Amino acid sequence: MRVLLLLFIGLGVMFGLELPRTHVVDTKWLEKNLDNPKLKIIDVRSQKEYNETHIKNAVNVPKDAFFKGVLGNVQKLYTSPEELEKTFQYSGIKKDDIVLFYSAGTVDEDFADGASGVWNAWIYGFENGIILDGGIAKWIDEKRETTKELPVVTKSDFAFTSFKKSDIASIDEILEAIFDDDIQIADARTSKAYLGELHRKDIPRSGRIPTAKLTPVKNLVSKIDNKYYLLLSKKDAEKTLNNNGFGIDLNKPMITYCNTGHKARGVWFVSKFLVGIKNVSVYDGGMVEYSLTNLKIDTGEPID
Repeated sequence: MRVLLLLFIGLGVMFGLELPRTHVVDTKWLEKNLDNPKLKIIDVRSQKEYNETHIKNAVNVPKDAFFKGVLGNVQKLYTSPEELEKTFQYSGIKKDDIVLFYSAGTVDEDFADGASGVWNAWIYGFENGIILDGGIAKWIDEKRETTKELPVVTKSDFAFTSFKKSDIASIDEILEAIFDDDIQIADARTSKAYLGELHRKDIPRSGRIPTAKLTPVKNLVSKIDNKYYLLLSKKDAEKTLNNNGFGIDLNKPMITYCNTGHKARGVWFVSKFLVGIKNVSVYDGGMVEYSLTNLKIDTGEPID
């Protein structure tokens, strides 16, 4: 009996994984835990990129899987629970697993591809999503092992059991925030989009939501040796978001948006997990939805 108990304890230590507080891990952590059965790995790049090479045990779920929703003329809203459940089931994910999402790491905003996976799972109550800092680009640069072999996956019976409305902002909540000084709006796009100098076919009226502060997602990473991008430290991310007092107040609720939700999910991830802003949500309809209304849109430099 004592031998069985010791064996059970040993297995618990071997299989046990601690969820990182920041929901970010580095390549050393991943290599150490690569074969842990409680870790599931999702490669969010294209199937072509995945087939060329990927990290061992990774299942390919291209980022488009996290933009499957449709609301009227607005595309790329959050994925339905039924679709995401199927994705998790066919990836072999169980409710007590930790799921690591990794991107290419070669573009300043592509960490948001992994953050989109974390956010989609988070709003349905699955809080064990993490991302790999530096993506596969850092992994390869460090000459860590990659493969072309497909992993053997056993389908799971994964099911979502809740819905976190607090991490999603509706257009009504955006309107409320415009008139409430205690609710901030953060624009995760580039300055040209913010100023109304970029135009898209799916956005009839260019510009920004009134009162929005410019918080580009690309400013939340730094390029290393011209090879890959790493997330800023907590201290540097706080400084970047706050922008010497002209940006985000780290102690107030915040709604972040972009055009379709991609960049906004990156800002959500950094603000929530690295910086620790307590109340952060994503307006996932973004400018695609907002520009279809008759609500006011601002352009040019902010007056105040």
